[in-house]
Amino acid sequence: MTPPKPPDSSPDDPCAPRWHRRPESRPDEILEAAEAVFGEFGYNGTRLEEVARRAGVSKGTLYLYFESKEALFREMVRARVLPIVDLAEQTLQEHHGSPADLLVKVVRQMWAALRNARLARMSRLMTAELAGFPELGRFYYEEVVLRSRRVIEAVLERGIAAGEFRAMPHRFVARAVPALLVHQSQTQYFSAGLDPNPLSDEQVIDGVIDLVLHAVLKPSRAKDRTNA
Repeated sequence: MTPPKPPDSSPDDPCAPRWHRRPESRPDEILEAAEAVFGEFGYNGTRLEEVARRAGVSKGTLYLYFESKEALFREMVRARVLPIVDLAEQTLQEHHGSPADLLVKVVRQMWAALRNARLARMSRLMTAELAGFPELGRFYYEEVVLRSRRVIEAVLERGIAAGEFRAMPHRFVARAVPALLVHQSQTQYFSAGLDPNPLSDEQVIDGVIDLVLHAVLKPSRAKDRTNA
C-alpha cells in the first residue's frame, strides 16, 4: 500500500526547509562565498573547505564546478570584477558628448564599484599578494588593470582630438586615475576611522574629479568649467 503523501509544509513550520537550492544556482553561490573568503583571508590563506562551507556545499561539489583554487579565483574575478571594466568600455562606446563629461562619468562609475566593501578587500588582496603568484598576477593585470587603463587612455585621446584636453607626456594620467581610485577606496574602507577629519565618499570623489580635470583640461577649458 502506498503511504499517503505528507502535506506541504507551511511557511510557519519550524521543520520546513528555509529554501531549496537549485543546482543551476550553485556556481554563483560558490562565487559569492569565494569573494567573501578571498577578501577576508587573502589568496594564500583561503581554503576551499571554507569556501564550500560558506556556500553550503561539500568540497566535492565545489570541485564539480571549479577544479582548483586558481580556477575559482579566475572565475570570481571574471564574475565580480570584470563587469566594472565592461561597464566602462560600454560607456566609452555609447557616449557622444563632451570628453570631459565622459571622463567624469567613467571615474564616478569606477568609484561606485570600488566602494563596495568586498571589492575594497579584493583590491587590497591584488596589491598585497598577487606578485607572489605570477600567473594569477598576469591574468589580473591583463584583464583588469590594462583594460581599465585603455579606457582612460581612449577618453584622453578623444579629449585631445576635440581640443578639450592638453597633450600629456607618457600617458601617465591613464595610470594614475585607476590607481588613485583604488587607493582612495581602500583609505575610505580601512583607514577612515583613524582620520581626525574624515571626508565623505562624495567629498572624496569630488576631490578626485577636480584634481583630474585640472590635470587634463586645457587652461582655458578648466577656467570655463570652473565658472560654469
